[in-house]
Amino acid sequence: MFVIRRAIERDVFQVRKLLKEAGLNDKGINDHIEHFFVVEMPAEEGMTAQLVGAVGMEVYKPYGLLRSFVLERAPWNTKVGMNMIQILLSYAGKLRLSHVYLLAGASQEFFTQMGFSEIEHEKLPAEIQESEHVERSRERGTPMVYSCFPTRQH
Repeated sequence: MFVIRRAIERDVFQVRKLLKEAGLNDKGINDHIEHFFVVEMPAEEGMTAQLVGAVGMEVYKPYGLLRSFVLERAPWNTKVGMNMIQILLSYAGKLRLSHVYLLAGASQEFFTQMGFSEIEHEKLPAEIQESEHVERSRERGTPMVYSCFPTRQH
């Protein structure tokens, strides 16, 4: 069983560790931890709870930049991954963000199934293009967008 919950300051070290182990960029996590969710295996007798996944975003109102989507292979299944993204997108809606952007690597098909669509780099809003994360990852990912309120255009 897993618990998906909002990240707190003390989770930063473990989130960064998960990202590094997965070969993902962990820079800037400290500045955005309030917009992260973690997947935790609850404590069992004699053991402490263990973080096995994380997803978060940088917020540049009215936009969000999804980043740091990671889940250890052992507990990985599509349902947990989908729940993580759905929770983050619901959170983006509560923040009244109009769109959530990301740079998808090998997981592009997964994000398409979650309602994201591919766009050109030039169509990324300036706030997103200027993000340190996007500047570092520009050549390694396909830009995608999710409309939090589908009636609006991006």
